[in-house]
Amino acid sequence: MKQKFNIVRIETSMDMGIGNRSKSWERIDIDDLMAGNVFDVHGNRLDIVSVDENEMVFDYKGRTFAIDRRWQVLGTPEYSVPNERISVQCRYVFFFSMDNDAQYEWSEDYVGELIDRMNKNNDEGNLWKNIPLMREMVHEFKDVAPFRSESINPAYKAHYIAGMLGSDYIDKRETPRLFQSLCELYRLYLDYDYPSDFDDYLKENFDRYFFRTVDRWIYSLAWIAADPDSKIALDCWDRMGGMLKVDPVQATREWEDIIYDVEKEVDEQLKDEPRGMGFCFGYWSAKRAALERRGIEWRSPSAMNPGVMFD
Repeated sequence: MKQKFNIVRIETSMDMGIGNRSKSWERIDIDDLMAGNVFDVHGNRLDIVSVDENEMVFDYKGRTFAIDRRWQVLGTPEYSVPNERISVQCRYVFFFSMDNDAQYEWSEDYVGELIDRMNKNNDEGNLWKNIPLMREMVHEFKDVAPFRSESINPAYKAHYIAGMLGSDYIDKRETPRLFQSLCELYRLYLDYDYPSDFDDYLKENFDRYFFRTVDRWIYSLAWIAADPDSKIALDCWDRMGGMLKVDPVQATREWEDIIYDVEKEVDEQLKDEPRGMGFCFGYWSAKRAALERRGIEWRSPSAMNPGVMFD
């Protein structure tokens, strides 16, 4: 099925304390996305650096971005737009989705199976096993009937996503770009719901204020994904960590590209080890060695927090 590359410009304005969000949308056909091609998108130059069946690298507004074509939804930091009277900021969200004419519909049974498997992994303490499952889930959300169909509407998609974000189906400190993808989709779907989307179940169970939490995550994750070594990104990373410090190398794309394979290798290596007191130190040692073999130097929680006792 043919894909489209979506570039959404989201403008937020504040006038005397009253906020307003507006969106403008541009799409580029996948057949036109070839290395060296240049496009005018929302009044700015977009250069295609490289593209293959899995990933596209492109330059836009002075930054270079890499995006996974199947699962990623990539949002930029906010840019201020000068205005004499009101405060205006805009940002951009990039993702691939199926052509609007594609009749690839939502499968409630398949989504339910993915959620059941992720719940089981959560119960067993194996969040890392949810990484490929959540990537598949994001693909379902953004590619299958992207906004509204007879099977699913935006409000229900936002509700599903809020449940997964709130229940920690994945660790945002292990896979920040995947977590960002969920947050960005949640916010997009909120912008496209209608009062008629809310049946009796949603009227009772939909958290209308969860967006405030998601917006804080979006701000931090956008900076972390755009420039993980910048001071702003490092400050955002520390604020997301709670009481314990986490090595900023986990904010890099290189980390996120390999962490599932690392966790799988370590799990196999330690499968016969008792999971009692002191196990964390053997786990961190094996994980550090596996990462080092892949060219990444990582400091464990004990190394990052020398004054804290772990068992």
